[in-house]
Amino acid sequence: MKKSFWLLSICLILAVAFSPLMTDAGRKKVEITNIKAASGLPYEEGKGGLEIGTKYYIDRDYIVTEMPEEMEGIQWIMTGNGDKQSKGKDFLTFKVDVPSIIWVAHDSRGEEDKGGNPPDWLVEDYEMQKDGKDPLTLAVTDGNMATFNLWKIKESVKGKVAVAGNAEPPAAGHGSNYIVLVEFDDKAPVDSKGKLSSVWGDIKGRINQ
Repeated sequence: MKKSFWLLSICLILAVAFSPLMTDAGRKKVEITNIKAASGLPYEEGKGGLEIGTKYYIDRDYIVTEMPEEMEGIQWIMTGNGDKQSKGKDFLTFKVDVPSIIWVAHDSRGEEDKGGNPPDWLVEDYEMQKDGKDPLTLAVTDGNMATFNLWKIKESVKGKVAVAGNAEPPAAGHGSNYIVLVEFDDKAPVDSKGKLSSVWGDIKGRINQ
């Protein structure tokens, strides 16, 4: 009877250990920590998920007016538009605790179809997403820009993430800084070793009591 109780307890403990936390929008939560911008501006994770009506910069009052339905509620990092001319390979760094898909919402004016040019790091590490033949976008109240184009990282990451500066060569044509979106990669292999080691010792001790 006692061992049956502990076997049931094991199942419950493992279920909790391997169940990801959820955001208010019902998405699997990514713990985003150690957010640092080389400029010293206080970048931070946005409160709640990114939605229509959300203010997305720490130093401007622009808001999102349209976005892909499937991305509503996504986690994001509030950047500063004052850093639109930023440079450096590790300009923005942060950490994620699980395999994550990183998105960069990039000023559409800084892309070839509007006579601009994106930075090399964006083209090399990310892929611009399409809605049919047109770019997948976020529409915003910044009338000069109108839309961000959405770029998705080619390989999901875990641990430290580095995003280079908005004006890294050969960037041209942009007039606003990017923002960064983060979501859990539910297709990545599950790393169960760490979670098992954190609970298994206690479980074995309790079973043998």
